[in-house]
Amino acid sequence: MVHTILVTGSNKGIGFEAVKLLAQEKPESTILLGSRSIQNGQDAIEKMRSSMKGQCDFSNVHVLQIDVSDSASIQSAVQHVKSTYNTLDVLLHNSGVMKVGDDWMHPSVFDVNTRGAHDTVEAFTPILTPDRGVVVVVSSQVAGWYTHALPAETRSMLLDIDHVTWPRIEGWLQDWDQFAKDGKSQHEWVPLSQGMMGSKYFASKALLNPYLRAYARAHPSIKVAMVCPGYCKTEMTEGVGGDRPASMGGASVTWPILNAFESGKFYQDGKELEWSYAAPAW
Repeated sequence: MVHTILVTGSNKGIGFEAVKLLAQEKPESTILLGSRSIQNGQDAIEKMRSSMKGQCDFSNVHVLQIDVSDSASIQSAVQHVKSTYNTLDVLLHNSGVMKVGDDWMHPSVFDVNTRGAHDTVEAFTPILTPDRGVVVVVSSQVAGWYTHALPAETRSMLLDIDHVTWPRIEGWLQDWDQFAKDGKSQHEWVPLSQGMMGSKYFASKALLNPYLRAYARAHPSIKVAMVCPGYCKTEMTEGVGGDRPASMGGASVTWPILNAFESGKFYQDGKELEWSYAAPAW
């Protein structure tokens, strides 16, 4: 049976490694390499071919143009997949940013990491293959750390999945921005003075997980997994470290596609993560 698998943000980094692995592990499947630029996507495929020295031609990989921060681009990608393949079997949403240039507070951090994930998942949901569609979204272990570091009332709010809706999460995103601007927010967030722990990137992942948990509950016929690649050395982490090779991250985020898993859970390297837990000593 031919499967269609889309990996967004996959012309480099974790997504690149995920496509490279899936193309080899599932040669009978069509792997769609999501990229904002067709040329960048084609260059990525050539890079894969070169790295394998003829052992794999990656003929089952095709570029799909998609910018997850642009609703028109998302809808165009959905229509292309629908008209070309009829349905999508697996969506692996990998797109993410830590900062833009040196700007850790750039709007794209929320627009890509949180809003972009929501918009992409919701847009592709109607064309997921009935009764066997899979949605895998790259989150991060930092979501659990940030959630744990929140004041108790705010932490409980994020963990109360019975009352999570997207409009509420959108309100939290705006409230966080207000908090960062002048501290005059409705809710208490982790202070920016706590460095990375209080960063917009950490918050973007912590605010993503409640949506995905609620989505999984609302769509019992779709298998949903949140995945963490681990702290990998990629272009995104340049200047801030990364102690795992990107290939390990690619293996971690594709694990639910290649293995049986329990829907609605959070995984790293095939092992379940908690929604809220203390960060290790740095």
